[in-house]
Amino acid sequence: MSEITNDKFIDFLNTFNDREYRNNKFYDTITEISRKKSGNQDALIENDFRMYSLDDIAKGSDVLSLNLPKTTDALFYRENPDGTLSLFFIVFKFHNLDDPDAEDLLTNLVNEMYSEPKKLKCVCKYKKDLNKIRKYYGDSVKHTLILKPIESIKIVIPKLYKEYDSDVDEKEIEEYLDCVEKNLYVFVSTYTENGKYNRHKERMESMSTGLENHFERLKSGNIIDNYEICPRSFFDDFLENEILS
Repeated sequence: MSEITNDKFIDFLNTFNDREYRNNKFYDTITEISRKKSGNQDALIENDFRMYSLDDIAKGSDVLSLNLPKTTDALFYRENPDGTLSLFFIVFKFHNLDDPDAEDLLTNLVNEMYSEPKKLKCVCKYKKDLNKIRKYYGDSVKHTLILKPIESIKIVIPKLYKEYDSDVDEKEIEEYLDCVEKNLYVFVSTYTENGKYNRHKERMESMSTGLENHFERLKSGNIIDNYEICPRSFFDDFLENEILS
């Protein structure tokens, strides 16, 4: 039985939370955390609520920075009335469903080349390679989203806690995490109309369906307890109902 208590774990998390230091990149606003994932000046979600920026924390670790794992973007916790603790691992995926993805672009390219006899020879030569690229592109996106919760829970948190308290065995940390509720939320950029998905609903559902089987396996292995894939417009509801409730 792990001797790590919820209070000890919260104390560990609070070492990354300097409320007096407004530019603390380890404990940052959702706006800034989600902005880092966009690769430009746009934030996926505009919200001043602060959470732990797990990616930055991992980069600041002497141990983890040597071989940086895949991490969820944000981490937060909720103390429940019954004395239990719930952890929330959050991913921000800047995925604009209005833009064609690589698979669509490659499909259109192949179809266009087939429509022109002069390009048919070129199509026959490269179609197989183009289809391979299309296949592996889709796999890489899912692969990254699947790795993030696994490596965050099984590698990042245990290593960080070990740095915080060298007297604790990593096995003890894993035992503690096994007993804590672990929730995964993936927020993607999409558009909504009156609180419902608009014409991009099918593509959103397709992305969700492609990940559900993988996340269900993570649940069966007690790596996570719950998961949700949501459009960014649902973040305020999530914050109110799951974090602040």
